[in-house]
Amino acid sequence: MRPFKILSDFDGVWTDQAIEADYVRRFAIDALAVALGSGIAAAESEWNAFATRTKAAPDAHGWAPDGRISAYVDEDPLCEGSAVCRLLDTATDAAAVRCKAALVRAGHASLAGFGEYCFHGGTARFRAEHPPCIVPHAKPMLRALVDAGAEIVVVSNSATEKLVAFFAAAGIDAVDHESGARGELRVRGNAGKWFLGPTDESITVAGRKIHVDRPRYRAVIADEQPVLVVGDVFSLDLALPHVMRTTGDPAAPRLLVLRRHPHTPAWILGDRAHGAIDAVVDQVGDIVDVLARREG
Repeated sequence: MRPFKILSDFDGVWTDQAIEADYVRRFAIDALAVALGSGIAAAESEWNAFATRTKAAPDAHGWAPDGRISAYVDEDPLCEGSAVCRLLDTATDAAAVRCKAALVRAGHASLAGFGEYCFHGGTARFRAEHPPCIVPHAKPMLRALVDAGAEIVVVSNSATEKLVAFFAAAGIDAVDHESGARGELRVRGNAGKWFLGPTDESITVAGRKIHVDRPRYRAVIADEQPVLVVGDVFSLDLALPHVMRTTGDPAAPRLLVLRRHPHTPAWILGDRAHGAIDAVVDQVGDIVDVLARREG
């Protein structure tokens, strides 16, 4: 098999986010309890009610750093906090207004800022209480991909330092892309896949508007020119390379692969995002089988 490049996401491809997402949720509930001056149980009841509302209409809620949804709440459990904060910022019912006022009084200048505070605080607490952990058998899966001819570049919204540390804990020599060093794989952190450009360029999948003007992510794809892109969140990881491929961009990948989780929504899995996704895998190592079928 000829050498080729795989551009891989990190969180959700090389990790399982459920526990980390719960840490963010618990951090937010603790902070809400402090703001409300209530017990944890009461704050948790409030939070859960708001989270349920976002998930009852997931096409209207998600991670929206600039007001536009960059990833939907049902695509990634780590989006729950941002979605709840966005709901609190816009809802007019008494419970939402009361919680928003309490958070502002507690010193949070905005609900978006509170969401960022909870995300960073929760993930920091997770890392402090858990050793760096990626999926089981990560090293042999990486070896199988390399033996199949792949060069692996991991491109993530997470910090480069986190990626290097998590891979190192699994015995994998990951090197910072900017260092110019050689390792078992390269990592490009702080990639800004969520960052949306000034245009409203988008595609529609299952009735949902997915923004594809993501200039920071596009620059990485153009620089790396991968053969295959793998991710777990369609909006963040696969929508832009799909558009690049359909418009004939010379840097576009030939194959798009989704890593499936129990939370992966049916609107993506049902018809593979209207055929945009070429293969669905349960672990990153399964890409070897995808490649074998393609070669065969």
